[in-house]
Amino acid sequence: MSRRSDGTANEGVRKQGPTRRLVLGATAAPLFVNLSADQVAPACEAWLADNSKRERLIRRWQQLETRLFKLHNWSKLSGDERNQFTEKHEMDNLDQRIDILGDRNRAVLASLPGMFATSSRGICGKLAVALIEVCPDENEEAHLLIASILRDYRALHGS
Repeated sequence: MSRRSDGTANEGVRKQGPTRRLVLGATAAPLFVNLSADQVAPACEAWLADNSKRERLIRRWQQLETRLFKLHNWSKLSGDERNQFTEKHEMDNLDQRIDILGDRNRAVLASLPGMFATSSRGICGKLAVALIEVCPDENEEAHLLIASILRDYRALHGS
């Protein structure tokens, strides 16, 4: 078979649909992309896990504080009086852990814009982080836009 430079040599094949080679290549391409080292996905997963832990710790801290305000008139107690409560020590411990997780997440968040996602997990991870960081109370339209992009991307790519 001779090759024609005008691109019509395989015209009959193209009218019948994609070739087997094209189909196999297209389905294998995402596998090769996912094999590359995507540093974004684990960074985002760590950020999301730390954020979840941080939120749980904050809720626990709030429960303790609410209880102390209700049962012991917490706002009226001196520092020495507060130190007598075991809840105060637990709250201090929670504060430290909350701060550590927050510092870690700020560092990861600062690094994410410079990192390149090479997998669906990485892209979805970045979008999930952005969705949490863009507060719906402060910018509802942007929050909803990010949520819709994440939803659409997952629907298209099965992530």
